[in-house]
This record gives sequence, structure tokens and C-alpha cells, in this order.
Amino acid sequence: MNEKCTVRRAFVASGQVQGVGFRPFVYRLAHEGGLTGTVGNTSEGVRMEVQGAEAEVRRFGQRLQAELPPLARLTGLKEEALPPVAQEDAFAIVQSSGHAGHSVLVSPDVGVCADCLADMADPQNPRYNYPFTNCTNCGPRYTITRSIPYDRAVTSMSCFPLCPRCSAEYADPADRRFHAQPVACPVCGPTLWFVSKEDAAAGRTCPQWGSVQDKEALTRYALERSGQVLLDGGILAIKGLGGFQLACDARNARAVALLRQRKIRPHKPLALMAGDLATVRSLCDLTPEHEALLVSPEKPIVLCPRRQQGDSPALPLQVAPDTRQVGFMLPNTPLHSVLFDWLAAHAPQPPVLVMTSANAGGEPICLGNREALERLPHLADAWLLHDRDILVRVDDSVITLQPHAGPAAALSSASRPDRGEPLFYRRARGYVPRPVFLADSQATADAASTAASSDTPGATGMPDTSDTACPCEAASATATATGAAEGPTPACVLGTGAELKATVCITRGNEAFVGQHVGDLENPSVMAFYEEVVTHLEKLLEVRPKALVCDLHPDFLSTRYAEARAAREGLPLWRLQHHAAHAAAVLAENACFSPALALCLDGTGLGDDGTVWGGELLVMDLGRPEWRRLGRLSPFALPGGDAAVREPWRIAQGLMGQAGEYGHLDAASALAGAPWLPEHAQASRAVGEMLARGINCPATSSCGRLFDAVAAQAGLCMTTTYEGQAAIRLEDAANRAQGPMGDVLAGRAPLVDIRSIPGMIWPVGVTERGGLLELDSAGLFARVAQGLAHGMSVAEAAGLFHLSLAEALAGMAGRAARSLGITSVGLSGGVMQNAIMARLLPQALEYMGLKALTHHELPPGDGGLSLGQAVWGRRMLAAGRSTAC
Repeated sequence: MNEKCTVRRAFVASGQVQGVGFRPFVYRLAHEGGLTGTVGNTSEGVRMEVQGAEAEVRRFGQRLQAELPPLARLTGLKEEALPPVAQEDAFAIVQSSGHAGHSVLVSPDVGVCADCLADMADPQNPRYNYPFTNCTNCGPRYTITRSIPYDRAVTSMSCFPLCPRCSAEYADPADRRFHAQPVACPVCGPTLWFVSKEDAAAGRTCPQWGSVQDKEALTRYALERSGQVLLDGGILAIKGLGGFQLACDARNARAVALLRQRKIRPHKPLALMAGDLATVRSLCDLTPEHEALLVSPEKPIVLCPRRQQGDSPALPLQVAPDTRQVGFMLPNTPLHSVLFDWLAAHAPQPPVLVMTSANAGGEPICLGNREALERLPHLADAWLLHDRDILVRVDDSVITLQPHAGPAAALSSASRPDRGEPLFYRRARGYVPRPVFLADSQATADAASTAASSDTPGATGMPDTSDTACPCEAASATATATGAAEGPTPACVLGTGAELKATVCITRGNEAFVGQHVGDLENPSVMAFYEEVVTHLEKLLEVRPKALVCDLHPDFLSTRYAEARAAREGLPLWRLQHHAAHAAAVLAENACFSPALALCLDGTGLGDDGTVWGGELLVMDLGRPEWRRLGRLSPFALPGGDAAVREPWRIAQGLMGQAGEYGHLDAASALAGAPWLPEHAQASRAVGEMLARGINCPATSSCGRLFDAVAAQAGLCMTTTYEGQAAIRLEDAANRAQGPMGDVLAGRAPLVDIRSIPGMIWPVGVTERGGLLELDSAGLFARVAQGLAHGMSVAEAAGLFHLSLAEALAGMAGRAARSLGITSVGLSGGVMQNAIMARLLPQALEYMGLKALTHHELPPGDGGLSLGQAVWGRRMLAAGRSTAC
């Protein structure tokens, strides 16, 4: 090669570029371009030095961005000119190097890929039916990783020395398993075995083997025994990807009832797993979007509409008694796949299993073999174990579909109601620790939007990022590539989350890492899990918080954790009101740093006035950062406090009395016909006394509690056994509405179609009181009670409630927006997991001339709240407000 035409450039790729086949991809590009040089993992990402003809080096940089491997994600690409190296004649993959501090993204766990399934199905393949098969494109990542750079030595696979065949594959850049850190085969990899309840009681919990043949026989025996337990109606504990799962035959009503009895879980929906997409199709009405999620590399649980099959449903109603939505997933590990293969060969119908977390109520999911054997004897009849350690507990992710944001007029009667974007109920396996990318200002966000909308690479040479979930991801990538983001790195902030559905969020530069779903923190073991997540994320990301943000509630264990740590480490601590954190989260996801409104609708959160909030209209300027409350649902009583959450009829009785005082209805007559009296007559009289004397009846503006009260008034739910049960039943009832109302509720027609039809939407008053706009909660409740009393069906009353509430909330937001000159409204809080409200509210806001901002990367409920806290802390530090409370 003519040395005068030879150039050398260094590229450093940051993002999700380790453990995803990036180095062999680079190796292939270099060879195809006739380039020499090196590639290796570093703490900054993947460093490449390429040398050759100038045109080929330039083409290498272009292809590097345009032809990424399926699991790779670039968040930045730095380039640097270097002097050519004399006599270099090859391109090599060099050993990883690292030091404290890095910008690498750890890959989430990835479901088993089609190529590995093909290997496992081939009797001539060495990995035939091997339940730990994986490659560069699939397998465990986050749950087996201790630290970065991501190499086998820092994973739980380090104790399995590679055999010659696996070692050759691991070292061959042309092989699909090149540097696939969990690579394994029956000769050198993990082993599967079966433990019965009798074996466990006798202490026979470890297998004995001495050869490959013995291990293969052990695997066959384990699958046969496990499959037979399931076919016989038993409950099997399976060591999955991020912890143990409890499985039983979902087609067997007795087995499902037994599992519910043992877990003390009478009604909460159970997740299901089918062996293939065809089986799910036979049981649910799927759209292409449902199917795409089910087969995606993340393999989440996807909420799907159950197919109506007459009086003899193919699945027992007990799998999800409160809703027609059922949560399905496909096998996400080779172990699940081979188990389903065995069942398919021996079961009379295509197998469907309940696949739920292996834990008693209120406890974290089981992690290790000993732990599972000690904690699960009262739940499981047998255990399917293996010896690959799980380092991090991660539960399954749960996703539904929300409608696409866009003009309501685009909807037609032919529109499918459930087409749309993924909406998280629970974000965990497959998605954690994927970060949310943060913009630092509205200007950055606007630049990102421009970059994201471009169809061609700009002057920076970065790829089109229009398919990213959030415009600020493009901002991060563009700024990093050009060097525009050079300057002080934003300080690391820890958002400690809430009490229920707890998560934590840690920022690193312009990335926010929201940890996996932890659960409810009342149990000490869950709190220990919570601390495990914080410790592991800090270790993995190599960061330490410089400030903390917690909830305003002093009794939340997450708050106490933050207070203790701030005091111990001398860190500033901000206490951010619950709904302000929701607002900050949805605005940050949408890179909105200019003043915006936010409707934050959920169950309960302590307000800054000491009362219980939950149906709030806020205005927030995240750029400054500042917020204040503009409106709410008019307050109503919670007779008995927390008891009212467990017994929604108490709230209904309080609202009934309040509506009577305001002249909305005849409270005495309404109470005489209350549906809860047959079962709760004596308690109802006591509640009446409490209300009359104002004893233990805290006031709330909670939208979630209003849903509960309406569900009780409709006779749908008098007592709850899990959070959100009453609202789920009310939503399910509304989905049964017929005619034009049913079309709008289901998304087959736009809301505008029925606005002019009398009686289709109840008028709900919005007045100003004490400086706040108030939506008349009692008046809306009275409309429901009157409608039911005059013979209205429960489905129609439930539908009218949803329609009228959405219209009233949008009207309240519109009134505030006009007075402030604001055009955007964030929608957050657990109520936004209601699919009807998620459809109606954006349409109603659009009718008011407002743009709805919704969650797309995190749950709208408390699982996404820690992001808002962390972002608020970053903005407080950026504004120079380093003195926290």
C-alpha cells in the first residue's frame, strides 16, 4: 500500500457495545475494507484503530453506524486522527482494558434467539437439547455480570472452564459465539437436575455425575420428571434467568386453584407462557404489535385480549378473573424451550403454563438454589435446578399497548383499538439496565428533535435516530459525537423512589439508569433487595451519588434509606413531593424543559400541605426547576384511612353522603339501596358514625380512590385483594359497553364522534376554590349512582364515568393552559395504566388544542417515579441549589 495514501483513525464507541457482538462486527468491517489495526473493550467503550486507504477508513466509519449488530446501541462515537503505524499487516482483537469510571452500557438479558433454537433442535448439533445454549445475540447478561469491562472472568460463568470446542468458537471472530461470555455446551457448561419434595426433605439436593453422558442423562431425567409434575397438576419451581418461577399447567383449573391457594393470591392475574406464537394466537386476539412484542429479544409478558370462546374457555377464568386481558410470554431461555418441547410431545394439547415469580406475597423473588429449597417447600412440589449462579434478581417485564399519539381524527371505525406503542406496567428483565437518555435543557432537546427527524446523517456523521424512543437520546448521541457535550459532567444523583412498586434511579452523565422493579418495601427482605439493587448499579456503573432525592413521605422506607445515607455520607438530600416527581419523570422522558402542565393521577401521595393527594394538576418548569399545584379533584373522605383502600365501599359511602350535602342526590335513599349493605351492614353503620363525627376520615383528592368508589357503587368490588383491583374491574366493565360509546371506549372511533350526542358524556363541574381549580368528584360519583338507580347497566355507567372524567380533566387542564399560555400536558401516575384513560385523555386534550406527553420508556405508575426524582436533583444542582433539606 502506498504510505502516502494511508491514514489511521481511532474510533471510540460508547453505549451498548459490549457483549453484543460488536467486536466481531468491527473485525468483519475491517477485513472487508482491507484495513489493519486493533479493536478492544475499554472502560470508555470499544476502542478501534483502523489503518488503510482514506476512502476505506471513511467508509468504515459510516458502516460502523449504519450496520450495527441487532443488540448494539450507539450513544456516542468519538474520532481522532493518528499517525500511521509502519509495517502493520493485520487487524487484531486485543485484550480488554479498564480503569475506574466508564461509559459502557451493560446489555440487558436477551431471550434465546432463533439460531440457538435451531442448534438445539438439530440432533447432529453438539448443543442438541442443551438448556444453556447461547451466542453473541442472546442469553444472560445483566443477571450474571459483576463488573465492567464485560468479560467472562467477571460473570458467574467464570467457574466453567471452556472445553476445546467452545474455546475455539469463543476465539474465532467469524463464529457466532465469538466472545459470547456465557458460551457453554454439555461438555463444559452448567448442569440441570431435578429435586422432588421427598429428595429435598431428605437433603438429597445436589446431583452426582462424572461424565458428559451422565450430565446428558441427568438433563433428560430432569426434564422428564419436571414435565410429569406439571402434567399431573403439580407446581414446579424453575430456576429462570433472573430468579425462580413457579409453574403449573394453565389449562388445569385445579392446578391454577392450588397455586393461588398456596401463594394466597386469590384474584391477581397470573402470567402465562406458551411454547410458540401459534398457541397464543389460538387463545388471544393478537395484533401485529402484540406479536412483535412477544417475539422481540426482550421476551416480555405482553397483555393480550383473551379470545371469547363461549361457555367452555380454553383457559380457566381463574388465570385472570378480573379482566379479559391475559399476560402471555414466550420461552425466554433455552431451558424453558426444552421443557416446552417435552410437554408438547406428551401433552394432549399445546402446553400453556402459569409462570409466576417464586415467592410468597410481599417477599422478593428467590435467587439461589439453597434459598429456593428453603423458602419454597410450602409452594412447590418439585424444583428444576442448575448450577449457573444468578447474581442479580430481576423479575419479568410486563407491557401493554397504548394508542399511538396522533390526531384523533385519524381514528376511524376500522381502527384497531389495541394498536400502539408499548406501555410498561413493570420494567425489569430484558430492559434493565438500559438507560433513559437525558437532555440538559430545552435547547438541547430541540436540537435532538431536529436530529431525530433527519433521514440522513448530519455533519456529525451520526446515524438517523428517528426510531429512538426519546428525542433526548439523539441529543446525547449527537452531542457526544461532535464534542458539543464537552464540559463539566453532570453530578451523579440517586432517586430513591416510592414505597410501592419501588425502583431506584442513578444518573451517570446524561444517562439515567432506572433499576429493575423491586416491589413493595414493607417487608424487610424486599428492603434488602432494594439495597442490593442500589449497590449493584453503583458498582456496575462505577459511580457514587453526589446528591439524593426522596419522596416527601417521612415513613416511606425509601425515604428513611435516603435520610440515613445522606447523613452518613454528608450528601445533600431533597424531598420532592410524590406527584411532582411523576410530573418530572414524564417531562424528562419527553425532553420537555419549558413550562408544561402535568395531570398526575394515581392512588395516594403525601401532599406538601400534609393531606393525601392523587388527582393533581401541576405546572412545572423543569429547566428552572420549579413547580406548583394548580388544580385537583375535589377532596372526599377515606373512612378508616388505609381500611378504605382495602374496602372501597367505605369511600363510596362517604362520597354518597358528600353528594347528598351538595344536593346532587338523595343520600338516604341511595344508601338504602347500596350494594354493600347485604355483606357490610354493621360496618356501614360504624362508617356512618365515623363520617358524621369526622373521626379517622382523612380527606383525599385521589383519582384512583374515585375509581375504587365507583367500582363499589356499581357492585363490582367491595373488598380488594391486590392494588388496583377495583379499577381493573371497572375498566373491564366499561369495555363491555355497546354502540357508539363502546366504539369510542375501545378506540374504534374518536372521542369527537360522541361529543354532540346527548347523554354520552356527563357534565362535570370545575370551579375555583382556595386558589385551586377543583373537579367535582362528588358530583361525578352522584351521576354514576343516579344512573345505576334508574336502571342503567353497569357497563354503560362505567363507560360514562371514564368518558366524563377524561373530558373534565382535559377541561380543567385547558382552562389552566389558556391562563398560562402553555400548550403541553404531561400524563403520569398509575391511573394512566388504564387503557381507556390512556386513549381518551390525549384525544380530549388535543380537542382543547393541547399536546399530550406520555410515558414510553418507563411505567407511568410508581415504577417510573425515581426517574423524576433523579432528574429533579440534577436540575437543582445545575441551578446552583446545592443546599438541600
